[in-house]
Formats: sequence, C-alpha cells, structure tokens
Amino acid sequence: MLDIMKLRFKFLSIFGPKKAADLALKIFQKPHFNKIREREKEFLNTAKIVRIKNDEEDIILYETGDKSGKPIIAVHGWDSNPGSMSGITNKLAKSGFHIFSLNVPAHGISKRKSTNMFDTSDIIIKVLKWIDRKEEVSFVTHSFGSGAVSLALQKSGIEVDKLAFVTSPDKLWDIFKDYADMIGLNDTAFKLMIKKTEKRFGRSFDKMQISKVLNDAKYQQLLLVHDIDDKILPFGNTKSIHHSNPKSNIFSTKGRGHYRILWDEEVIDEIAQFLI
Repeated sequence: MLDIMKLRFKFLSIFGPKKAADLALKIFQKPHFNKIREREKEFLNTAKIVRIKNDEEDIILYETGDKSGKPIIAVHGWDSNPGSMSGITNKLAKSGFHIFSLNVPAHGISKRKSTNMFDTSDIIIKVLKWIDRKEEVSFVTHSFGSGAVSLALQKSGIEVDKLAFVTSPDKLWDIFKDYADMIGLNDTAFKLMIKKTEKRFGRSFDKMQISKVLNDAKYQQLLLVHDIDDKILPFGNTKSIHHSNPKSNIFSTKGRGHYRILWDEEVIDEIAQFLI
C-alpha cells in the first residue's frame, strides 16, 4: 500500500503539486488505526462516559476516580484511544485523583473522520473551561496529546498545576517532513502543504515548536518521560524541550519503546509520585 501511495504522490507532485499537497494534508489528518488492544477494553467498558455539548460533535470524556480528588485530564496519542493510558489513569484513580480521559476527536468512539493537533487543542480548552478548580488541574499525556495540550495552554492562557508528558513532539515541521518523505511528496508539493497549513492555523512553523510554545504556557512543573530507544518520536524531542524549559525534569527509560512505556510499572509509579 505504501509503495502504491508513493507512486501516486510522485505522479501528482509532478503534474499537480497543489492537488498532491491538498490530498497529502487530508490523509495526514485522518487516523488509520482503530484496533482496540485487549488490555484497553476493560477501562473503555467500565469507565463512566461524560459528554460535553459541542457544535460539531459532543466532547467525550471517560470519568474515573474520586470526584472529590484533584482533577487530572489524560490525553492519548495519535491512532489510539483513552484505554491506551489506563495503566497510568487506573493508578491515579486509586491514588485519589479525579480522572477525565479525553477521547480525542476522530479516535475511539468519536464519529469524526479527521482531526489535527490544533483542532484537538481547541477541544482541550473547552474541557478546561468546563472543569471546576482549573488551577488544580494537572495533565498526563502521550505523544500527540502532549503537543495538543501545549498548544491549548499557550492559546488559552489558563494556568494549571502539573504536566506529565509521556513522549512529546517538538518541531512539528520535522513530523511533516518525515511524512512527506514517507509518501514520496516532492519539494514543490511539500512547500505548498506547509504554506496551506500555516495559512489555515495562522502561524508559521517556527511558532509551532513545542519547546517554544511551552514558554508561553502557565504551569507549575513539567515531567518529561521518554524512552531513549523510541523509534516514533526520538528522545531528542524531550531533550530539546527540557533545555528550553527550566521547570522541567526528564525521566528516561530504555527498551520500553513508544507504546509499551505507558504500561511500565516504574513509569506509572514515577508519574503518580510526581502528580501527588
């Protein structure tokens, strides 16, 4: 399938670069992995589903834990679902926190077909405004979710307590470039895709760097959890964020990868201790 896609985009990039850019961006914003892993099912089947009215589609949250406890918002990664973080959120619920696990648009039981980090950040802002005791809210996030939360905090100006990022992107331009290389987009079509993205979201890519975005966000502490062998988001992303943000600390692992790190007991305990 990837080889066929590369041939298609190679042809389109030459004879219709604008069409190639539009199609590439459309595909980029559409999740493709909908499989629910066995260890995610129990959480998805037992947690209380809360819906917040929203124009395009209700915002979906999975609620667990002690309702009198400090609020935690969990935001999962791309091609995933709220159950992917249940190893962490179950521990936090047992520790007395009040957990709201966001079902990112176009994922899980959402009916939407596409989303992106900026649209998701707008959803996160709405969740923050809906929750009481905003100043006590902390976040635990994975990958795509870390970037979306960073953008939400910068845009909203809402002050929160702690952030626990289990992997994070940094330069979004790098993600776009890797994607363009993977599908065989040529330089002309790639530049058009970049220009279209910047126009749509009203900011240049140098202002989409998470390490810089966090400098404009209001929070107390940041824990950066990342595996040095992560093949999806390289460990260098976390090092860059840490270097630019004095309120951050790194907790690194080895051999846990990008997904299994979410279920590692040492990681789960570290996050729980950090958020207490």
